[in-house]
Amino acid sequence: MKFPSPQTLENIAVIIGSDYIGEPAFPVFGMNEIHVVQPGDIVFVDHPKYYDKALQSQASVILINKKVDCPEGKALLISEDPFRDFNRLTHLDSHTILDLLKVPTVQFQNLLK
Repeated sequence: MKFPSPQTLENIAVIIGSDYIGEPAFPVFGMNEIHVVQPGDIVFVDHPKYYDKALQSQASVILINKKVDCPEGKALLISEDPFRDFNRLTHLDSHTILDLLKVPTVQFQNLLK
C-alpha cells in the first residue's frame, strides 16, 4: 500500500507514538507485508524468529518491538506492538495524516484507538 503522499520517518513515529532510529527526514512511501515489500516501504516484525528476515528485506523501514542494530540505508520504528501500529497505519489517508500531525503528541494515542 502506498501512502497518498510521501511521509517521513519522524512523521510516522509521531503518528503511532513510537521511538525511531534513523534520520528524521528519512522518506517513507508506503507499507506492505514481508512477502511483497519494496524499497521505501514499512514492514512490521514482532517475533525474534523473523527479525533477520525483516531486517534483510527490501523494506526501508522496519517496525519492530526491540531495539536492534539498524542496517545501513534503513530505519527502525520501535514499538511495543508493531502489529497494532502497522494496522493503525493502514487506516490512514492523507487528510488524516495531516490532521494528526497538527494535534499535540499526547492526544495521538486516544485519537488512534
